[in-house]
Amino acid sequence: MNASIVVMTHNRKQVLEKTIDAMVQLEYSGKYEIIVVNDGSTDGTAEMLQKYSKNQKVVVINQPRSLPCKARNNGIKKVKYEVTVIMDDDCIPRKDWLERLMQGFEEKDVGVVSSYSVHGGTSTAFITDALRKVGGFDEEYGYYREDTDLVFRVQELGYRVRLVKAPFRHEHRMEKPRGFIGLIKYGLERAAYHMNDALLYKKHPKLAAEFLDVKLGFLVNPRRDFQAATNQWWNGGKMKLASPRGIVFMENKSPLHILLIFLGAFAWVALVKFYRLVGSIRFGKLLV
Repeated sequence: MNASIVVMTHNRKQVLEKTIDAMVQLEYSGKYEIIVVNDGSTDGTAEMLQKYSKNQKVVVINQPRSLPCKARNNGIKKVKYEVTVIMDDDCIPRKDWLERLMQGFEEKDVGVVSSYSVHGGTSTAFITDALRKVGGFDEEYGYYREDTDLVFRVQELGYRVRLVKAPFRHEHRMEKPRGFIGLIKYGLERAAYHMNDALLYKKHPKLAAEFLDVKLGFLVNPRRDFQAATNQWWNGGKMKLASPRGIVFMENKSPLHILLIFLGAFAWVALVKFYRLVGSIRFGKLLV
C-alpha cells in the first residue's frame, strides 16, 4: 500500500525541518508523499520549505491561518494514495516508522492504525476512502477531540482500529506558564477545550461514554479529571500537580505540597466540569 503523510504546521520552523528531513529518508517498500500544510506561519516556515521544492516526495501548501481541522482537511484534499497518515510537525519518525505503521493494515477490515493511541492523534493512519466517506475532520471542533471524533466515525462505518509499534521521537516542549496569572490563563485555556467533550458525546453517545467514563448518563467520572490533574495517569502513579502535556506545576515534597496539590486538583475538576456544562448549552447535550 502507498501512503500520503499529512503534516500541519504553525510557527515551528526548526522542529518541522527535522521532521521533514527524517521523513524524506524513510525506508519504505511502497510509495509515499509528504503533504505539508503551512497554516499561516510567520516565523519563516514558508521560506524554509522552499528547500524541498525539488523533492518529488514533498508537497507544500501555504495558506492563511486557520484551525487544525481545516488545515488538515486541506491537506487531505491533495492526498493521492490509498492510506492517509496524520503526523504532528514535532514528531520525528524513525526510518522504519512508516513501514511498521502500514503493517497494521495487513489484517482484514482495519481502517485505522496508530502507534500513538486507539483514539487517534499523531502517527495515526486511515484508509483514504474511509476518510473521505466521513468527510475528514469535523471543523466544528476547531481543536481538541477532533481526532477521537474522526476515529469514532470511521469505526461506525464498520472498520476496526489497530494499535502498533511504529517508533517516533516527540519533541514536544512546553514552557511552564510564568507567575500566578500565567498559570491561571493556561488553566482556563486548557479547561475550555473540554467544551468539546459535550460535542463528542452528542455525536457518539455509546463510544464517547466509554471513552470519557460517563456515569449516570451525563457525569464524567470526577476521578478521571482528578487523576489527570495529579499526574497519576501520566507518570506511573506518582502524584504531582501537572498538565497531561508534561508541564509540572508542583511536586510532592512535603505534607503542605500534598494539600496544595489536592486543592489544585479539586479546582481543576470544578473548572473542567463548568466548561463541559457550557459545552452542553452550546451543543445541546448534557455533560458535566
